[in-house]
Amino acid sequence: MRKFWPTATYLVIDANVAVWTVLPTVATENLDGRLTDWHQQGHQLIVPDFWLAEVTSVVRQFVYTKTITMAEGNTAIADLVTLGVEIVPLSLELCQSAFAWAARFQQSKVYDSLYVALAEQRQAELWTGDKRLVNRARQLKLEWVHWVGESDTQNT
Repeated sequence: MRKFWPTATYLVIDANVAVWTVLPTVATENLDGRLTDWHQQGHQLIVPDFWLAEVTSVVRQFVYTKTITMAEGNTAIADLVTLGVEIVPLSLELCQSAFAWAARFQQSKVYDSLYVALAEQRQAELWTGDKRLVNRARQLKLEWVHWVGESDTQNT
């Protein structure tokens, strides 16, 4: 398995990172300009193409639970597309890789593994708000999977 790529040009971000950026009031971690910093450092943020549906679903859940208003939800969805992420189409190769990662992670679904597979494919770091995913990745010694609550000063 590949190690950490210290000169990664690409960074993969999951839905949590994106939603917490546009809706800081619901964030469990303070991202305080992290995406801006990554862009200024010359990183291209990339996501698998189901990401837009996933972030929209997360925003809808916050509206449904009355954590935010419908208007705030609509604004958040509009703001998501201004984050400067490149949406990468799913391919057979990416899906097969995610399928294999899900088996390694002992997961019944491949959603999280699609982020991992994309990061591996592009030799990128993956930044996630999912501590369980990070814990599983650390068990497999994937040094390029990071929890967004940790410092990125030594990783980017």
